[in-house]
Amino acid sequence: MSKRPDFSKFKRIVVKVGSSLLVDPAKGLKSDWLNALGDDLSALYKKGVDVLVVSSGAIALGRQSHE
Repeated sequence: MSKRPDFSKFKRIVVKVGSSLLVDPAKGLKSDWLNALGDDLSALYKKGVDVLVVSSGAIALGRQSHE
């Protein structure tokens, strides 16, 4: 069984979120997953951790809105 790292020990974390995590081709934006990620990152921020989110998901969302 693996132990989860204590991210609150870091000064800054960068989270790379790919398109496949943000968008379901059949259902669109994975808003429940995205809200859960936001809650987790918000908790880290409140503990003093700088949080940077990088995503390529904007391309996938834009592509989906034009289909």
